[in-house]
Amino acid sequence: MDRGEFAEAARLFDRLAIEARRRGMPIRAANLAVRAAQAHLAQGDVETATDRLQRTVGVLAQQGQGERVAQIVSRAGEQLREKGYDAQAADLERFAEDALSGTKLSLDDLRASRLGRLAAVRGSLQGKCEACGAPLVPEDVTWHDLQTAECPYCGTIAKAT
Repeated sequence: MDRGEFAEAARLFDRLAIEARRRGMPIRAANLAVRAAQAHLAQGDVETATDRLQRTVGVLAQQGQGERVAQIVSRAGEQLREKGYDAQAADLERFAEDALSGTKLSLDDLRASRLGRLAAVRGSLQGKCEACGAPLVPEDVTWHDLQTAECPYCGTIAKAT
């Protein structure tokens, strides 16, 4: 991804996601599938990107990861809209609402809850995970407390400063 080789990055992230799923790691598989979707979108393959995103949202909703669903949908929706794919962003949001319907939570509720917690985070994270090199974006990590976050790709704990 850093070198702009989006097709190769998409292929690798797709393979890693499949392997994580095969090994019984659905959350890691979902996070890797999101990275694959980002690579597909970067190379202009919006259909494959949205397919990966919808499958990921479905898995995470089934796993009770509503907050992660809201994170992914918010960020992916922004990226889709920035590239002019407003209809696909709206479709993804509708898909997520349907996937979350069994949890009695809505995207809006989850987003509001997350924003409130993020506002309380005082420290800043390093740019990349020390273990796997994945980007550590405050909006994308799982915060355990105000100073401790978990890498969404490998699970390594990172301390905010």
